This record gives sequence, C-alpha cells and structure tokens, in this order.
Amino acid sequence: RLRFQNVGVRKFGRRNLRYAKYNGGDVKEALTLAQTSGSLKSDLSGTGFENGCPVTIGCSIKGRVWSMAKGSVRGLLDWCEIIGAKISDETIDTTKIIENVLIPDEVDKFPNAIVLSIDWPLELLKQSEDKVMLNWDKDEAPITLFELKVNCQTASGNKLPFQVTSEDQTCELELSLGGTRGFEVKQIAGPQFTIKAGRIETSLAIYLSDCPPLIKFADMSELDGNLLVHPQDIRDLVIPPERFEPWDWTGVDITAESIWKGKHKRTNSIQSHVAIQYEQAGFSVIFDDDCKGEAADLVCLKDETDHIRLSLVHCKFTSSDEAGKRLSDIVEVCSQAVRSAKWKWRFRELCRHLLSREKRLKKPYRPTRFIKGDTKELNRFLQLSRFKDLTVEFVIAQPGLSQANCSTEQSAVLAAADSFLLETVGAKIEIICSQ
Repeated sequence: RLRFQNVGVRKFGRRNLRYAKYNGGDVKEALTLAQTSGSLKSDLSGTGFENGCPVTIGCSIKGRVWSMAKGSVRGLLDWCEIIGAKISDETIDTTKIIENVLIPDEVDKFPNAIVLSIDWPLELLKQSEDKVMLNWDKDEAPITLFELKVNCQTASGNKLPFQVTSEDQTCELELSLGGTRGFEVKQIAGPQFTIKAGRIETSLAIYLSDCPPLIKFADMSELDGNLLVHPQDIRDLVIPPERFEPWDWTGVDITAESIWKGKHKRTNSIQSHVAIQYEQAGFSVIFDDDCKGEAADLVCLKDETDHIRLSLVHCKFTSSDEAGKRLSDIVEVCSQAVRSAKWKWRFRELCRHLLSREKRLKKPYRPTRFIKGDTKELNRFLQLSRFKDLTVEFVIAQPGLSQANCSTEQSAVLAAADSFLLETVGAKIEIICSQ
C-alpha cells in the first residue's frame, strides 16, 4: 500500500521552470508529467507498510535514499543493509512498483461502496489516549471512552453522517465533500463538543475539518478528507470456506453479545462462551474491554516460549437466532477488527489503555474488567515485551455467519478486512462462526 506524498519533477526545455514539487492530490499530475518526454521524476517520498509495520521511504535521482524513521545506530545499520539489498537486487522491476502505487484522486462524491470502518485522524492516533480530551457542557472525558460510527452502511452523494459516541453522550456530525476547501465537517445534533489535544483546543467539528477522520471502504479504497486512494489492480474479494472455523454454540444465546447488560451478568452470551474457550486454551490475561472506544471485546494474552501471543477478539451478536446471509452481521465486526490494527505497533499504549479502562469503568456491581488475571499479570506482560516479540491475532466471533451458507456480499466484506490487515500489519483475520 505504497502511497506517494511528494513527487519532484524536472522539466526540460523551459528556462523559467526547471523543477516543480507536487504533493497530495497533485501527485497524480506529477506522475503523468513524468511519463512525457519533457519531464523526469527527480525525487519521490511516501509511506507504506513492510513486515507488518508502517514505514516511510524517499529517494532521489542522484542516488540518495532516506526514511523519517527514528531509532538507534544499530537500527540505522540494519536499515542500510535492507536498503542495500534492495538496490542491488536486479530482479526488482521498478516500473511495477509505480504501477501498483496508491494514487490519490480529489473527489467531490463518496464511492458507491460499503463503509468498512471510520476512525480518528492519524494526528490523534499518534498521541496518548489520556492526553486527548473531549469537553461538552461542563463535563470532560478522555477520547478513549468515545468511538466513531457511521450512520449508514453505504455512502452515497457527497455527504456522510457519522457519530462521536460514548456510553451516555452522542454527537451527530456530517462530512461533506466539495466546496472551496474540498471537504468540511459540521455538527448537526447533540452537545457541542470541544477537543483538547496538546496545545490545541477547539470545536471538534473545526478540528475534524482540518484533520479529517479516516474512512476505509470494502472495495479497498481509503478516504482522507477529499483524497481517495484505491488499488490500481482489480481485486477478487472472496474468502474461501476453509478460512472459517465453525464452533458449537449449543447453550449460547447468539442474539446476546456482551457478558454484562446493565447489572445483569449473562453466562450464556457470545462473549462469555468465547472467554471460556480462551481460558481453557491457557491464556493468563483475559480482559473484557467491551465498551465505547474499545481495543477489542476481549483482549487475551498468553506467554509462549519465544513470543507473547496477543489475541484481539471481536464478538458480534446476530439479529436472528439462526445463522444466515445478513450483511449487517458482518460489517460492524469487520470494522472493529480493522480499527484494532493500530494496537500491534502500540503494545505499551494498549496496556495503558486497559489499565485506564479498569479504573474508569469500575462499577459497584462490577469491580473489575479482568475475567482472568489482574493488573499485576498485565504489568508482567508489559515488562516481558522488552525481551520477547509480540504476535498479534485478529479474531472475529460471529455465530450469525454460516460456513456453509456465506453470501457473496459477506465474503467480500470479510475478504476486504482480511486484505487490509494482511497488507498493513501482516496478519490474517481469524473467523469463528457457525456450521
């Protein structure tokens, strides 16, 4: 998923203009110019993913190669060895790299595709959750207790309504494309939210008009403001039946998702059934993070011989007591899995997220969110992560999905979520379902 952020072009035969720099939506124009006889690509820089991690890369016609990465001298030497191996590899066809790059297009309408996920802008995802606060009336809460949610399954036209919602507050906003700025976010209902992030304190709608939410679609395209990027190759988005893992759901109410509903504990719920299976599999930490702004419904940790095994499990109830072809049963749980990808690179932040939620979400009738383990065991894993690699699993548990009777639309959404995770964090989605 290489995406160019800047392209420099040398133009020959014009005395008054020898070099031009293009960025954002103008990158497409720069690459078009570079294909003509009068222009030549002078330098490129962009972002992408390698070995399950986000990377930056840049190069110039003079032979310089650079990255915006930070690290130790040992890390620099390792990076130089990797880059050197690529430069000397004659089997790499550089024209194919350009052919498969994600090219941004400025758009004034949303693509006619299923909205797979919507998430906070990168500017916020890079910050510690507890340092970003939302204010309304005289109340204040960290962004960790809120999440973004779209109001419709498929975007159309140039307006997309969405919500910023917590357990007891909902703010209705709308992202519109077009106009002089290219895009704008307006609040249409609910309390007036103000955001505090570092030195910035402003209306949430104004902030999102400068730093728009990130939207992914089931056709593998992504929207950042009014810039739409999509793969140039046509994908056959189908997930094979052998990727499904059917479970026995006998005794489970598959219309009941959460372990807790109000003050009532439901031992026959989907989450309760899944938690039992992970406890029997030897996981020493099982944390119920089911609430607005969750990392996953269940966050499970196990100390293996040579690595830490982290399972982010996303559960979803079904709208019927039988498995079927309902697309709505799949879209939301896939959205949760895609949004949780960021935690692979932020394990320390994930541990802090869970510790913060353990304190903030405590109730008299529910003193802890730990189903197995405690804060001491979680801190042990945090210290252990300094010496052991982390292996992350992204799991969806949806008994409303049938292995034998999965629809084409359901398969396409599952395949899109699987592709996003595989191309960004290097992990396939694990699908727990019914027969």
